[in-house]
Amino acid sequence: MNHHREVLAGSLCVTLLATAFCVWSVFGNDINICISAGCSLYQDFTINGISLWWLGAAVFSVLALMSLVGAASLGRLIAGAALCGDICLLLLMALTAPCVSCLVVALFFAASYMSFSLAAEGRVAGTGKAGGKSRSSILLWVWLILFAVNVGAVARSQTGIWPVIETDGEITTRLFFSPSCSSCREAIGILSGHVDVAFYPLMENETDLYKIVKMRELLDTGAGVAEALARAQEVLIPAGLSAYTPELLLLRFRMLCNKAHVYAAGSQIVPFFEYRGLPAMLKPKKSSASAPSSQRQAQSGISPAGTDAKLPLAPLVEGQCAAGAVCR
Repeated sequence: MNHHREVLAGSLCVTLLATAFCVWSVFGNDINICISAGCSLYQDFTINGISLWWLGAAVFSVLALMSLVGAASLGRLIAGAALCGDICLLLLMALTAPCVSCLVVALFFAASYMSFSLAAEGRVAGTGKAGGKSRSSILLWVWLILFAVNVGAVARSQTGIWPVIETDGEITTRLFFSPSCSSCREAIGILSGHVDVAFYPLMENETDLYKIVKMRELLDTGAGVAEALARAQEVLIPAGLSAYTPELLLLRFRMLCNKAHVYAAGSQIVPFFEYRGLPAMLKPKKSSASAPSSQRQAQSGISPAGTDAKLPLAPLVEGQCAAGAVCR
């Protein structure tokens, strides 16, 4: 006897929404919900020339068809296989960089698997058969652990690093420094006139925190970075609860994030430099014997005598190749 199979409404809603999201992502969504580095990394990721978004749309379309015909058991089998594939992708992202849009799709995979599992177990219970304990728990627990790892990585990536002074232009060089480091002060003295350099403070000791507080006050009055750092060397450390105000706690957190960035890069030494492109010092220079003195000084990053040292100097990076852009 043939039994009428009802439409699995819950599974159908989940799979249709997931299909629409995948197709929307293929053609480029209008709302930029992807804010992590993994979004750019996996944007054009393909398997045998087929975009992962099209593969996702195809899988969810098949699951939507299973929902329409009421094939709960077969739908659970397909959704389980898809969830295993998604676990592999979550593991890859955990080892590289998470993609927010991919995490949204991961939620759809888990939700569809759960909805098909509930429908299948409900039918077993309805026929009086011993359904036993669901096997979905192990698969979902593995998925949940990897999903949580990726969510944590996204949260970590959004804390960001904090410059002691905001810059308006394009940053090609980052300098991480400690106010107590003499080599750092020397580096800042040399680079303070470059508009393409950003300076990121970190704490090597408790005094560094209050030196940055003083440095920020001097920067707000119009002092240059090198001047503010030099004048901030003599500070008083407050005692008691005044050392744990909300402003100081926020500054501690920001400097800790900067330090974590340096440690994550495999270094525990300051000054620590990051270049975005070919450093100008590595690019061969034309013979400057016949060049004007001012030009030779500009090439070496030294301000001509009698000029304002705060004027923009030559860029520190003279070559870049970015994804999807013309190299320069």
